[in-house]
Amino acid sequence: MMYDHSSRIIVLLDPANKGAPLWLEKREMLQFDDFRVIKETENAQEGLQLTLNHTTNKEQISIHVFTAEDWTISNAPPSPEHMLDLLQRVQTCWETQKVPITVVCSDGSSKSGLFVALRLVLEKMQIDEEIDIFQVVREIQTRRPEFLSEYDQYEYCYKCIKELLEGDSSDSLYANI
Repeated sequence: MMYDHSSRIIVLLDPANKGAPLWLEKREMLQFDDFRVIKETENAQEGLQLTLNHTTNKEQISIHVFTAEDWTISNAPPSPEHMLDLLQRVQTCWETQKVPITVVCSDGSSKSGLFVALRLVLEKMQIDEEIDIFQVVREIQTRRPEFLSEYDQYEYCYKCIKELLEGDSSDSLYANI
């Protein structure tokens, strides 16, 4: 999927299984059919960096994997500060590549929906200089009704944006929230 859709950024929203083969020692290699996966680096800010080699086509791509270390299985989202930090790290990586982002969680919607909604809200804030969380969520739910199906998730979006705006004292445009 990563190769076929030119996605170079993965966001894993479930706790990482550190025993899984993906978390290899540096420069170790895994082989899957026509693909080789090599771990390059891993650090908190840039996440895990992998190289994906297509053995038949001799193509090589770099993939960045970001994890939400503090998002537990219980589905209780991390603090707004942690979520905003994750969103910022993904955004910084995306700005250098402008490639599709693959967002993954165990049920395919609860955590992914929240991440996608917040990412779109932040994008709209930058473009339109206004916030309409309701409209963003409504647009998402027309394609994926299972996204943000709980009131708590919707409320969490507001908490994250409130945290962002209160933390950014240099921009008084949204001071009346």
